[in-house]
Amino acid sequence: MLKLRVWDLNKLLKHLADLGYTISEGPHAVLHDGSEVGYWILTKDSQIVGQVIAHYIDNHYYALMKTEGATDSEVIEALIRVEHGEMWRTPVEDVVVIAVEEVLESIVKYADTIPNKEAEEALAHYEKKATKIMNRFMRRLVEQADNDKNINPESS
Repeated sequence: MLKLRVWDLNKLLKHLADLGYTISEGPHAVLHDGSEVGYWILTKDSQIVGQVIAHYIDNHYYALMKTEGATDSEVIEALIRVEHGEMWRTPVEDVVVIAVEEVLESIVKYADTIPNKEAEEALAHYEKKATKIMNRFMRRLVEQADNDKNINPESS
């Protein structure tokens, strides 16, 4: 497992694809604060070699941030407008990569920059109220894995 400070999630996913991994987007959820949690599966030669889990904000968050106090129709208009613009995603916490050693070694020194001024502004806005979830999420995954081992010790 590796935790990476990533500023441009799209760039990280493209970097992994450029290294020869196939990226499949898994489930994602929009949280009550407007941020999102996403999950991507990495495969190579039809074998799953890793997973990426990220807590991020995107251009939709920025659009909603700019419409605080607006009417419902103004919010909907803002979200429709943003669909035709540049799509960016910037993590609000370290990105977690659970993968085979080959994948981890290929990205351990990965570095990028924040994608644009909108992302920088949205991140500053988000950090004022920062809801950190990844540590809690990872702790639950480990607890669940431990419980699974206790229930079915033959599978470990």
